[in-house]
Amino acid sequence: MLALNQRAGTSRAEAGTTVVVERGYDVLSLLLLLFVAVPWLPRVTWLHAAVVLALVLVAAFAVAIALLARFGVRPVHFVLRPLLRLPFVSSETLEHVGESLGRGLAGLRHPLLIAGALFWTTLAWLAIALSSWFVMKGFHFRLSLVAALLVVIATNLVQILPSSPSALGVFEAATVVALGAYGVAGSDALSYALVLHAASTVPFIVVGLFLLRDTLSLRRAAERRAAGLS
Repeated sequence: MLALNQRAGTSRAEAGTTVVVERGYDVLSLLLLLFVAVPWLPRVTWLHAAVVLALVLVAAFAVAIALLARFGVRPVHFVLRPLLRLPFVSSETLEHVGESLGRGLAGLRHPLLIAGALFWTTLAWLAIALSSWFVMKGFHFRLSLVAALLVVIATNLVQILPSSPSALGVFEAATVVALGAYGVAGSDALSYALVLHAASTVPFIVVGLFLLRDTLSLRRAAERRAAGLS
């Protein structure tokens, strides 16, 4: 969000809302993949909970899409209106925040964007499942691509709830549970989880460091320009 704010001038409210919407698409896509893969899966004890989550998420998306299609960004302003009672919140600030949130919700306002987001999100998860399967091949688990997909679904659905930084421990526990359905020993599954977690986390940390460096450079450049104008 900081990088978008510095580079493109996107407000934090708009960028944050976009991240939330994108995360919603992530979860919905994972649940769709889970239900499609059910005929090829072993017994999954948490399938009922996934069904409930899917129904709630689909209902929330449907309501949000219907409201935004019918009323535009007015529902956003309606939800924010009680904040005007706070002494440090002005109507102008609230209007600006509401417009920013409305732009961030653009992914729920246009059918083509919704279809495109679901398509590319699903394709991305399948690519991640394929990479997870390649790691499985290194451990000689002799499991199918569907098993890797189950690991990806389990490790990412469990991160919906607040957890430790980088889901440390939570990721590993979800992997052990997913592979336990295939009879993989806990110690072997944990070893695989540690390698997979490192392979999927370290690149993002490196990219994040580069983004942080660029963001700080842009901020210093903006401060220098402001000082020169003054």
